[in-house]
Amino acid sequence: MMRISFRNELIAGAAVLISLLLVCCDRSDQDYSIDEPEICDQVINDFTTIESDSGKAKWKITAPVARVYSSRDLLVTDNPVIYFYDEEGEITSVVTADKGEIDQKTRDLTAIGNVVVKSREGYLLETESLIWVQQKGRIQTEDYVKFTRDGDVVEGYGFRGYPGLKEFDIVRDVDGDMYDKDGRVNKEIESETEGSRTE
Repeated sequence: MMRISFRNELIAGAAVLISLLLVCCDRSDQDYSIDEPEICDQVINDFTTIESDSGKAKWKITAPVARVYSSRDLLVTDNPVIYFYDEEGEITSVVTADKGEIDQKTRDLTAIGNVVVKSREGYLLETESLIWVQQKGRIQTEDYVKFTRDGDVVEGYGFRGYPGLKEFDIVRDVDGDMYDKDGRVNKEIESETEGSRTE
């Protein structure tokens, strides 16, 4: 009786072990994230790349190190610095983050962790993630954002705008007001403009 019981326990244990191995091995490439120990195809030190259109720079990214994942058309950087340019080739803003990704197909950029955007005028945007959508030519996030301009602060969730931070929308739960040079709240100006349109 003891032998049978011991053998049954061994068989049950082996069955559990085989099941676990099957579950662990049954993972597709799509299950990986950049935080998992996936082996990259190439490591590039002192990385720099520039995206241009008709000979004009749109953005440039530099990083101390970059890793290429060819199977996902993805390039991952540590501590990237992203420079955005206007039509005249002048820098409109600089973005810093803990990590960055470049989608090699779409040329979209993703900044992750302690993301800070500083515009040429000194405007500041802080968030935890930010995506540059190449096709739309704008930056966006669904995360919490804090925007600072000349001491005024606006906070909320979700952001749609341009790298120069002159035109943008904070999507929801907005708190705070921005003032113009005459000391008027932007909401008052927008209300006046809407009223003049309806008259």
